Amino acid sequence: MPPKRRKVVFARINRRRPNQDAITMRSFAQDMTHLAQSRGVQVVEPATHLATEKTWFAADMTIERGTDFMTGTFGFAEMAQRRQFNSQAWSWVQGDTQVSEVASEDTVVPFAVDLREDQRWVAFSTTARLQPAGFTKYFEEIITQALGDDGIISTEYDVDLITSRASVEAWLRDNPLVHKLRRTVKFSNPGRDIDSDRMEMRALAARRKTEEFAAARNGVLNTESEEFQSKLEGTETGDLELELTARGAQGASEAQFRSKESADSKQVDDFGRDLVHGMRIVLGALREYVREKPARLRYSHDAEG
Repeated sequence: MPPKRRKVVFARINRRRPNQDAITMRSFAQDMTHLAQSRGVQVVEPATHLATEKTWFAADMTIERGTDFMTGTFGFAEMAQRRQFNSQAWSWVQGDTQVSEVASEDTVVPFAVDLREDQRWVAFSTTARLQPAGFTKYFEEIITQALGDDGIISTEYDVDLITSRASVEAWLRDNPLVHKLRRTVKFSNPGRDIDSDRMEMRALAARRKTEEFAAARNGVLNTESEEFQSKLEGTETGDLELELTARGAQGASEAQFRSKESADSKQVDDFGRDLVHGMRIVLGALREYVREKPARLRYSHDAEG
């Protein structure tokens, strides 16, 4: 039987300010150090008719000695009932019950962050109950609360999933009959990429810009054009969310590509319940991911503002 594996997903922490202004205050590493030193920071996810209330925590955060990386654990606790077996009555029904707020190996995962100002990549493990959407949503809420409560933050922190250009191009090769492109543009990191999209966003005081391109009936978009290719820029840094829809060949059903559902990931050795070992494994995966990044994605400090 092959050894059990775990999935590690990659994201980027992006700092954004209104109007694409530059950040001239604390460094990213300083903000993450403050987060690591924070205590009592938690975010409550309200209960629904399908799920109980959850309380999210980031914990065990440590800056690796002599490196530019931080590791930690992230996840949620929830109220659960535990029942003891009544051996005298030989009954589960008559057993004592206890309700407490608990977490499990399915609700807590290890993560690692590249603290360098021009990097800010994140790697985290997933479980059946803690998927990328939950990690990114509540981790950025934890960051915002930890820094905002102390009056440090005057910018928005987003944890954006990363989709490599190679993944997009591979999908396009398999699905060339694209008839619809939908993209949501975000401000890039402050001081960078003041292009026409972001000039419009700045003029309108908008945080996002969403646009859609649809081909004529039974037609397809010109995916080979420079204009189409330019519309794909930004998924590798989390500054663009992309959706593509293509017709299937010879009457096959349509195919869809969503960057938020196609984040870069890697299979790693399973670490079971050992979160300390898990942090080491996730850190190793992040280091390897960063080494393989194209040079064009390694921004200069001056460009960051």
